[in-house]
Amino acid sequence: MLKTLYFKLRNFVTARPLRKYIAKRINESKFKKLVAMIESQYGERAVLIFQVAMFDSKGEKCFNGGAERYVTDLANILSDCNYEPILVQKGENNNKIWERQVGKLRIFGLPVSEYIHAIRFFKKYKFVIYSGALQWGKKLHPNILISHGITWDTHSKNVDTKQIFNIFQDVDKFVSVDTNTISWLRTTFSKTLKDFDANYIPNYVDTSMYFPNKRNADNKIHITFPRRASPERGYWLMSAALPPILEKYKNVIFDFVGFAHGEEIQKDILRLEQQYPGRVKHCMVGPDDMPKIYQNTDISLIPTIYAEGTSLSCLEAQACGNVVIATNIGGLPNLIFNGFNGLLINPKGQDLMKALDKILANESLRKTLSENAVKVAHAFDKTKWIDAWTQILTA
Repeated sequence: MLKTLYFKLRNFVTARPLRKYIAKRINESKFKKLVAMIESQYGERAVLIFQVAMFDSKGEKCFNGGAERYVTDLANILSDCNYEPILVQKGENNNKIWERQVGKLRIFGLPVSEYIHAIRFFKKYKFVIYSGALQWGKKLHPNILISHGITWDTHSKNVDTKQIFNIFQDVDKFVSVDTNTISWLRTTFSKTLKDFDANYIPNYVDTSMYFPNKRNADNKIHITFPRRASPERGYWLMSAALPPILEKYKNVIFDFVGFAHGEEIQKDILRLEQQYPGRVKHCMVGPDDMPKIYQNTDISLIPTIYAEGTSLSCLEAQACGNVVIATNIGGLPNLIFNGFNGLLINPKGQDLMKALDKILANESLRKTLSENAVKVAHAFDKTKWIDAWTQILTA
């Protein structure tokens, strides 16, 4: 699978010390076969998508998050444009290349310790796609870079603007899921990136799958956190806000739906489940089951602290008529118009608790926000996202 690839790619790695450095970390014979296979089977129709991880390093578990769903759907568009989408990610550093297939997307896990450096071995196709705002390398390939939000936002330190500039200086075409990222770059690098080719293509929702559906009335108000439970997604805001709300409103049921990151958060969810038996629950479901989750939800929470684009979860919740309470972070203000189709709050536990209290106490407001949420969600229908990407790929 790898032969021709290695020799053609090697020509693009001009520094001999770097070639030796990479060669030590790659099983050359296997890599050559992979490169040759891509060349022989697909030729110029191949579009490589570089994403650090879609599966775990062993290729056993697909993460099924927003970025993973995004590239899977993007592969369908590439295929419709007569390209062959191939995603290359980091695998185990064990001299074995693994292969997976998700829909029309073929995925290879590279047996390397230095994934970014290994990208230098791939030939210059018509273009490649970089999924995520990382420093992929100095003008190695004609490229499209996708930003899924301000990923360099760590909430713990100020950013190094020189480092950020290095990410974008060699980008040919930039696609951002939110306007916040584009505005940040234009403001920060108003002189050096003034001719930057930036394209705003917000995330999307398939309104044929996600739509309101009447559920059996149980006189309960169901609140859902439909994302992985992690600090940046606002888990600790919810942990602080939930007990007062559950004490005040005995008809509230709360569901965590998604992977719980870290032992500390897992223990805290268990604490809440034990403190409010039958009223706080945690589960994980596949993407195909999420419409039912939203259709049985009244209020969805998107209390992100940092590093957020235009959340797929937010759009899916709105399309199903959920009242969404979201923080004014990243691209969420692109989706929520405060007081019209949801509530925007500061990323503070007290603000989340006040917003929940306001919504729970006012049935009329819940109804209005729910109806408007559905209307706004249709502005982000998946067909519009497909059209926008098709124009990019066929220009």
